Amino acid sequence: MPPMAAPPPPAALIAHLAAVLSSPDWRFHPSLPHLPALLAPSLPRTLLVPLPLRLAAAVARAAAPSRHLLGISLPVVLRLHALSPPQHRPLFDRPFRSLLAHFARFALTPLMLRLFAHMHRYAPPAPTGATYNALIRALCRRADLRRAQRYLSLMVRSGWRPDAFTFNSMIVGYCRTQQVEAARDLFDKMPLRGFRQDVVSYAALIEGLCETGRIDEALELFREMERPDMHTYVALVKGLCDSGRGEEGLCMLQKIKEQGWRPSTRAYTAVVDLWCRERKADEAEKMLAEMFDNGLAPSVVTCTAVVNAYCREGRMSHAVRVFESMKLKGCEPNVWTYNALVRGFCNERKVHKAMSLLDQMRAFGVEPDVVTYNLLIRGQCIDGHIESAFRLLRLMERDGIAADQYTWNALIDALCKDGKTDEACSIFDGLEDTGIRPNSVTFNTLIDGLCKTGKVDVAQTFLEKMVSASCAPDTYTYSPFIENLCKTKGWQDGLSFIDEMLQKDVKPSTVNYTIVIDKLFKERNYGLATRTWEKMLSLGCSPDVVTYTTSVHAYCNEGRLDEAENVMMEMNKSGVTIDAMAYNTLMDGYASIGQTDHAVTVLKNMTSVASVPNHFTFLILLRHLLERRLAEHIPLKASRVWKTIELADIFKLFELMKENGVPSSARAYLAILDGFSEDRRLDEVTSLVCRMKEDDLPLNEDIYSALVNFFCKLRMYPDAWALLCSMIGHGFVPSLLSYQHLLSGLAAEGQTDRAKEIFRDSRWKDYNPDEIVWKVIIDGLIRKGHSDMCHDMISILEQMKCKPSDQTYAMLTEELSTRE
Repeated sequence: MPPMAAPPPPAALIAHLAAVLSSPDWRFHPSLPHLPALLAPSLPRTLLVPLPLRLAAAVARAAAPSRHLLGISLPVVLRLHALSPPQHRPLFDRPFRSLLAHFARFALTPLMLRLFAHMHRYAPPAPTGATYNALIRALCRRADLRRAQRYLSLMVRSGWRPDAFTFNSMIVGYCRTQQVEAARDLFDKMPLRGFRQDVVSYAALIEGLCETGRIDEALELFREMERPDMHTYVALVKGLCDSGRGEEGLCMLQKIKEQGWRPSTRAYTAVVDLWCRERKADEAEKMLAEMFDNGLAPSVVTCTAVVNAYCREGRMSHAVRVFESMKLKGCEPNVWTYNALVRGFCNERKVHKAMSLLDQMRAFGVEPDVVTYNLLIRGQCIDGHIESAFRLLRLMERDGIAADQYTWNALIDALCKDGKTDEACSIFDGLEDTGIRPNSVTFNTLIDGLCKTGKVDVAQTFLEKMVSASCAPDTYTYSPFIENLCKTKGWQDGLSFIDEMLQKDVKPSTVNYTIVIDKLFKERNYGLATRTWEKMLSLGCSPDVVTYTTSVHAYCNEGRLDEAENVMMEMNKSGVTIDAMAYNTLMDGYASIGQTDHAVTVLKNMTSVASVPNHFTFLILLRHLLERRLAEHIPLKASRVWKTIELADIFKLFELMKENGVPSSARAYLAILDGFSEDRRLDEVTSLVCRMKEDDLPLNEDIYSALVNFFCKLRMYPDAWALLCSMIGHGFVPSLLSYQHLLSGLAAEGQTDRAKEIFRDSRWKDYNPDEIVWKVIIDGLIRKGHSDMCHDMISILEQMKCKPSDQTYAMLTEELSTRE
């Protein structure tokens, strides 16, 4: 016996029924008697029920699980109602009620309105109190309060009395439209109308109070409840967390658990969002893990928030861990997730890792957007690879993504900082052809770059263009002019310029005044500097970290370290984040008067992300130790420090740090290794690496990269390659510049076969193929005269399925033709 054919899907059956009903002799169609059983096999087969009603009931039941089926089912049911004789129409009450319930479950308010209008016009069955209530509740949930009020009025005129359900719906509507006072008034009137305030009433009002930030009132109302439900607890968790009262929010979350309930996704999400806002990424990740452990499915938005929190803290390995975890647990990353990682890697100066995400995105079906490309272009610019930034622009255009203001502003800014103001001006002149209108950032960037390169007259013409383009100059526009005047003519002209700004009703900013104050401090005109500071405050301009640092520097130059410390304390009290430059300035002040212990104590205080010790921090300490040993009172230049310093001085610094509770760190070693590398001091570099191992400090990614580049500089290519292999073995991804130095160096030594062998053995799948070609082959081998190797290396990439884009091939062809 052949197997029975599977019945057609419900959508096809409903469509067939709609087609049959459109014909005049629909009642005689042979398929009609069989359709109820096909649409809803579990529907009771009652022969006494008229066929149109059985069809309507079957359609309503078949459509229940699907938003789409509900949408196509309503016209069919309404048609069946219209085609039925008047005496049978009241019987449609049950399928109509069924459809209303399903529409409400899926928040399909437009369909509810259409069904209600049909019932109202073609009654029976006429809308009942339950029908009105369902529609009013749906409208209130959509915050469509005005329409809900109209239907409430119609409900009363039709003879139906509002009940507790109606009151609760209107409370929800008032709260959703931020009319919490009206909601409270209605809540208070419920007992006067004979209705008891139930858990729904309380929960709706408490949620409304929380949404408007009135947490204490919400908590007071919560304490009145006899048996709060989980929805009420969740509303309070979210409200407390949104208000920054995280500890109370966590206590409320714990109470949910104590009641034996599993907290909802919404409750957990509120806590995760709070920890992310407060830069407590570890706590946020723990909460995210708890959600997964409890079988909840956090949204991609929640997971991305945790990834982004780690990226903001510069903890990229943790961000990648969360990213990989969310993929394993079925939460698919979106473009915002990838963009968070791209931004994080670019901020960490790891643009090669950010670039590799382009391929990963596409492999997962996520297309990069304008934000992705803008972040990468900015990252390349910050790394000084302006040409690669323009190459990215071409890839961006290939993907059909138009460059926006941010794109062009990043490129103009990079060119200006590189002193290439003519090229920046040329881009500006071409913006009109791209349909981009320059904004204040564009003009300010160009004006700043032109002033810094001494082209003040050209900057003045751009100021005039800015005004004619109806782009109002702001305080950032005028700062470069003030800085140039202070440098070339003196502080008097800088102050005069600020006075002119005031006359033009342009309020000077802290930045404007800081430029003049800095000049006055440098000229030891402390009295006028203080008066200018006071004038700045009188205009409502609060000093920033740069303003304070100029003051710290002035006090340190005078040897008045107590006053300098007071300034640092004032910065803390004012909520100004103290950066590395401010700490370095104070450290230099203590070291210059021989108080090296105090200087190291300052180093101990450098704990925030903004004040991470840098190359200059350790240079300051070493320079003063060296000056003391050499008994020299003239400050040594950085180049002389690294030529003269000895390992004994380094180890003495480490001992001083240890005595003052500052352990030697990988960051300290990196700063010192960089200094020795500049002076090609191999023995000292080797000794420091050995000392790191003795201190149980593993080589990190930055130290590996510094050592690889150092050995390439000394033409010690086997050692450089061994370090690269060790680096990869420890899970690090080397910079493409390391490969560029190594392969170009080997080619220059005539070791082309070895270079090709290394290229073949490298893990290029960890990189973006286009960037490999740009930085290793074009900028490295071809531009250093080794173009004969590039064809073999391109073939190797293709064999590894790391094929560059057509645009990169075009760049490569163009570059080769210019070298022939």
